[in-house]
Amino acid sequence: MNIKRLSQNRILTALFFVMMMSATSVVARADDVHIIQGGPAYLSAGIGIFNAVGIHPLTGPNPRIPEIDVEYQSGSKLFGVGALWGIMANTDGGFMGYSGFYSDIAWNHWILTPVLGFGGYSRVRGKDLSSISEFRLELGLAYQFANGGRFGFKIAHISNAYIVSQDPGEDEALVTYSVPISLGMHR
Repeated sequence: MNIKRLSQNRILTALFFVMMMSATSVVARADDVHIIQGGPAYLSAGIGIFNAVGIHPLTGPNPRIPEIDVEYQSGSKLFGVGALWGIMANTDGGFMGYSGFYSDIAWNHWILTPVLGFGGYSRVRGKDLSSISEFRLELGLAYQFANGGRFGFKIAHISNAYIVSQDPGEDEALVTYSVPISLGMHR
């Protein structure tokens, strides 16, 4: 077993655990915790590291490289769940287009946003994820300003969930900023 890989996986697991526990402890003490049922749509942009913990690929390169991520989150929600569409691109030409669902859990000025998406990944010169069809999981935590803008951090994971025989996966860490937008819905 590769000790370096094991250590990196433990670091990511610990980071995820600390983030979830922090969010849970804040939620447990807050009186005004709620799932946001509607509101404006958001356009979110993130910059960060693709393959942040260096999960080893099946073949080819395995670098930690810069990436950008752009998402549109619809303002319309059903039972607190909205639709989103996004793209991710890294500096090795890797690209993923995806769509999925999200929810915003708010307390005070903090917003916790879990995401489940599905899309297509093209590696170009980058990491081999063993399949074009990939799932995308995200967990973001952001501070919402009075103007509705949100500054935060998110971790994301791309995986084929073993819909093919191999699943090397990939993890990301990003700093994000989201702006509320209206699409001409004025009366």
